[in-house]
Amino acid sequence: MSRMNLVLMVAMIFLSASTGLAQKIEKDTVVIVTQAGYLIQPDDSTTLAKMLAQYGAKRNAVETAGRYFVIKGLVESYEKKKEEIYSLATNEIETKILEEKWVPSGKLKRYVVRIESRIYPADLIQAEILNKKLEAQQTDDTLREELEPGIQPKINPAQDIARAYRYFRTGHWRPASIYLDRLERKYPHWGEIFMAKAIAFYALQEPLRMKKALETACYLENTKACEDLNTLKRVHNLDLAP
Repeated sequence: MSRMNLVLMVAMIFLSASTGLAQKIEKDTVVIVTQAGYLIQPDDSTTLAKMLAQYGAKRNAVETAGRYFVIKGLVESYEKKKEEIYSLATNEIETKILEEKWVPSGKLKRYVVRIESRIYPADLIQAEILNKKLEAQQTDDTLREELEPGIQPKINPAQDIARAYRYFRTGHWRPASIYLDRLERKYPHWGEIFMAKAIAFYALQEPLRMKKALETACYLENTKACEDLNTLKRVHNLDLAP
């Protein structure tokens, strides 16, 4: 066989393998259109409002994609790590903005964004790898850092909220509560923070504070919090019914 024919054969084999891989990746890809909003307060920045609304839209997309990937066996169900990994995956996925608008809401206004996301199973796998790395770093923190968790100045909603859920999963409820208080100062009107606080207050058996956190999260348009307020009737012997 001549050298030219050998090179051509290798090229054809490589092209065939690449094409097969591309087809498999494309076959397992999902394209999802989602939207989310952020109720902007007088002291909020427009930039932050947009970032948090876009995070919400991407988080909705990851949730939908993950449901199908898990059923097909392309990724794990992640169980207790799901909130961490799905949050981090929002930084991995490809998105483009289809529409963004400002909508009046009483004396305030909402930023509403609609996006299209292209999501691969590898996006969730990459998020899982990052989560393991961040968990190892968190485990290596000193006792002082665990009891007084610091907040990174960089705006990164995905990593920030994922850290809170890692505290939850490992049963570090007091550090989680302290961390969320500090995170609230960074994102003072983000419904995700108050939803997470409600979970922490439940674990700490503080139902009154749990209810208040749910009400705040619902006001800030966290749909999970609104659903919980409608369905939870009694927690730790406290009547939550309106």
